[in-house]
Amino acid sequence: MDKQIELLRDVRLALQSNDYAGAINSLEKVVELARENGDTGAESRHLGNLALTYYRLGNTKQSLDAFERALVCARQENDRMTENGILGNMGNVLRETKRFDDAIEHLNRALVLAQELGDNRGRGIWLSNLGLVYDDLKQPAEAIPLHESSAKVARQLHDNQSLAARLGNLGNSYVANGELLNATEPFIESLTVYEKLGRKSEVALRTGIIGNLYAELGRRVFDSDEKSAYGHFHQALDYYGRAMNMMRDLGDTVSEAEVIRSIGNVLADAGQLEDAAEYLDVAQQMFEALGLTKQAKHSEQTLKRIIEYLEQEQ
Repeated sequence: MDKQIELLRDVRLALQSNDYAGAINSLEKVVELARENGDTGAESRHLGNLALTYYRLGNTKQSLDAFERALVCARQENDRMTENGILGNMGNVLRETKRFDDAIEHLNRALVLAQELGDNRGRGIWLSNLGLVYDDLKQPAEAIPLHESSAKVARQLHDNQSLAARLGNLGNSYVANGELLNATEPFIESLTVYEKLGRKSEVALRTGIIGNLYAELGRRVFDSDEKSAYGHFHQALDYYGRAMNMMRDLGDTVSEAEVIRSIGNVLADAGQLEDAAEYLDVAQQMFEALGLTKQAKHSEQTLKRIIEYLEQEQ
């Protein structure tokens, strides 16, 4: 027992210093010790930790091998809670290796076990990760209800950190499915949650994303419904203005320049060409100062077209 405590301390210290190779060496010794002592339950848990450490090191093959061995041990012990965690984590690793069918199978099995065990937290995690698998497969319609369910679990558990991330996943799936208006709702809720958490950079990012959504909504309906289009443009400019100020406060000059360019583009779409030209000119100068020639060129070309049009009108 003293030897096991010593090895586990070595594992902890190695992980604290990001020495994954050292942690793996000590974990393998712990696994061997548990096997020699006939403690199959401990062997399963240590193999699971070994698998996760291999994964952190980027060695997915050895990670999956360790998970398979851990799964055998957990089933021998009829330790269904450990089996649940192993299946779910295997699903995540399989997704990273693009073995999507295997990932779906393992995550669904983990979901069934989590439901039977009343493990609501685990169920929320597996739902979210299963949704991400379908996102990877370019099947957002399948992903949307999974992300909705995972967000619901996070609300029930008052897990705001997970809730904010899962709402972002839901918004991304709606965008991928072409449902931009539906995407605004989860992104706005995610923004609110991040505000409560005091995550200023995340708030700024999502404020800009919401501006992008409303800008694109306005462009989509402009030819058929100008009134709605201008309403969307107004919303876009509101969110962009807030995002611009936040980026400035954070000292994120690149993002600030991108938002200023977006404001110029929306003003141009709305027919406010002189105002658009001012914003695009500022954006161009900022990009040039930052050495971002491609972005500067894009703003310059748009600005040039606006100036040419204004000269023709005059």
